[in-house]
Amino acid sequence: MALATFLQRLRSPSPQEQHAQHLYRTEAQQFVTRVQTIFDEWLSLREIESDNGALANAAAVSRWELMRMARSLEHLSPPRSLSGVHRAVQSALLTSARACQLLANGYRGHKAEVVCDGQALLLDMVAEINGLRGRLQMHA
Repeated sequence: MALATFLQRLRSPSPQEQHAQHLYRTEAQQFVTRVQTIFDEWLSLREIESDNGALANAAAVSRWELMRMARSLEHLSPPRSLSGVHRAVQSALLTSARACQLLANGYRGHKAEVVCDGQALLLDMVAEINGLRGRLQMHA
């Protein structure tokens, strides 16, 4: 890391930077919270639903919502200090959408291996999202 970059990180952010960070954190927290809700709803549905078609449809709807959220997140302009978190949230949204796609395809095609891959990826993303929530709060 260059000395100038290191020294830049040590200085206190300006009031404008603090305001920009606050605005971005508020928006990003809403995305992270919604993703967590989607995961919780999926896990609850999976416990009670035995129809593969209904599970496939629910996973497809979740994928659609996650992709819509990822497109919305592209329009946010994070302050430079939060650009790494922004990329991580974007990646988590896209990977979560991929997990839902695997689940939808697996349940539609009755392929247990694909369902397991989607479920494992989804669980990994739950951990990732929880870590991102902590990173966003840490910058508060």
